[in-house]
Amino acid sequence: MLTVHAPGDLALSPDGRTAYVVDRTDGVVRALDTADGRERLPADAPFTDALTADHGGTRLFAFSRSAGAVTEIDPRSMAVVTRISADDPVAVAVAPDDSRAYVASGRGGSLTIIELASGSAVVRPVGALPSDVVAAGGHVYVALAADRRIAVLSPDGVETGEVRLPTSAVTRDNPVRLGVTPDESTLLALDPVRSELYVIDPRSSQLLSTLGAAAGESTLRMSADGARAYVVATTAGEIAVIDVRRRVQVATVPLGCGPGGIAEASDGRALVATCPAQDTVVVTAR
Repeated sequence: MLTVHAPGDLALSPDGRTAYVVDRTDGVVRALDTADGRERLPADAPFTDALTADHGGTRLFAFSRSAGAVTEIDPRSMAVVTRISADDPVAVAVAPDDSRAYVASGRGGSLTIIELASGSAVVRPVGALPSDVVAAGGHVYVALAADRRIAVLSPDGVETGEVRLPTSAVTRDNPVRLGVTPDESTLLALDPVRSELYVIDPRSSQLLSTLGAAAGESTLRMSADGARAYVVATTAGEIAVIDVRRRVQVATVPLGCGPGGIAEASDGRALVATCPAQDTVVVTAR
């Protein structure tokens, strides 16, 4: 168990030895050794809502809706590399080859595509109320809450298709969360208000299955290999483990707290979760 003031979201290094945790009290991102809790110098990133790490462990992105910015951090030195202005950034995804970062803008209805080698950026309109973005294979997927659909884009941000989600009079504008397997065979969409997890074939846009989700669930995470999905039940103090191929919930991991963020170790043997009310970060064996 590690100690952090009011911890929020977190991300793990590729080897699982370092947890990068949002300290919401002090306005920094902390780097903690998951084995002994030792900490390196924190990075200044006030009002951070969530973290996204690249696949190679060379970049960490902290985004803040209130500050209207995405902060790029070097995870080795914990130094701030740059701050990128963005209108209401709600999510960041990194391309599988770490060549680009994609920033979804909620109020702006746009996707900012950043070339990580040069730092150049282009803004593409995508639709009303983006709530999440993920990237895998040769596509980028953007959840559009106002239209209850997922826009399917090429790597340079051109829309090539869409997936329509179940809708009703009470589900419009719900902030949908996304997950996708590395081979793009399965796309997951979590509606935390409707308490449903949709399993979709993105190639055909077919809805394969709908799973129930406990009320209050708002976070969806995938294992690196895409075999498992984790759904955080913030009110129930537990994590639902989903077998993606079988499309069923196979386990429930109790935490004893309302988690603020979760991540799976690269070897799949442990889950790391933050407990904001207890000022702790918990490492739980799977």
